[in-house]
Amino acid sequence: MNRWLTMAGLFVFGWVMTLPLSACKPAPKPTGPPEKITLAYSTASNATLVHIALTKGFFTEEGLDVTPQPHAFGKLALKAVLDGKADIATVADTPFVFAVMNGAKITTLATIQSSNKSEAVVARRAQGITKIADLTGKNIGVTLGTTADYFVDTLLLANGVTRKQVTLIDMKPDEMAAALDQGTVDAVATFDPTVKQLARRLGEHGIVFYGESLYTEMFCVAGTQEYVQKNPEAIKKFMRALIKAETFTQQHTEEARGLVAAFINVDKTILVEALNDIDFRITLDQALLVNFEDQTRWLLKNRFSSGTEMPNYLNYIHIESLKAVKPEAVSIIH
Repeated sequence: MNRWLTMAGLFVFGWVMTLPLSACKPAPKPTGPPEKITLAYSTASNATLVHIALTKGFFTEEGLDVTPQPHAFGKLALKAVLDGKADIATVADTPFVFAVMNGAKITTLATIQSSNKSEAVVARRAQGITKIADLTGKNIGVTLGTTADYFVDTLLLANGVTRKQVTLIDMKPDEMAAALDQGTVDAVATFDPTVKQLARRLGEHGIVFYGESLYTEMFCVAGTQEYVQKNPEAIKKFMRALIKAETFTQQHTEEARGLVAAFINVDKTILVEALNDIDFRITLDQALLVNFEDQTRWLLKNRFSSGTEMPNYLNYIHIESLKAVKPEAVSIIH
């Protein structure tokens, strides 16, 4: 389903007509010098609302002086926060869970998008791969510790293949095309827009395996617990800016697509394919909590972390700021 068109249609028929332009509580006009924030963000399509907020100046409108810090994917953005080089990061659920389970004192501010079709395995048919079970014994490129890592394990298990029956090779998304061309790997597990780029590159020589019923990626904004606790007003301003970006993507779909394609330097036709599979909404709902717990069980089973017990993830989800500016977006049981 084209979620972009669906959300735009809902607006036309009045679903959001009852909300203010920013879809959040009116904020007083910023006074005094803008608050400084260093924002580590992913240049993948899953951080679209941040891309829009930066491009349209929504952070500035809310009284923030944001220093943008681009990263190829969310795991690297979160590392910048953990290393003290950024204040807030855009990051998917999997790297967030890895960090928590390895002792990081971080917190999620909100989910900014969700998708059950952002991850996939892309394989070369010439390697005798026509179904997922054919991946047995193959070399698969994947960026370990990311959503693709969790996704490929889940996809394989659902089709009777264990992690031990394949060889996973750690690599960055921008290394995957060459690895497939050179035969270093037979397939790769990755996320958009790399999935769409590789699928187009391989054409009829490639095959793509999705797992829509197996995993829904939730892409979030997060920071250290200390930073969030010490800067409550800055966090509220940050959330208001993202909500403006959410409203903009609903009301100006084509313009938003063009802006993001230019911002992250991706072919617009490829970007549109990726964005059609994403639901861009600022939320904190129960599905996020369930997602964190499911992935923690996966980490514990495979002994991927130093942590050995399931944490209470309510201690790693910051509800107050989103609830203050858009209470209807918070439905998590707490």
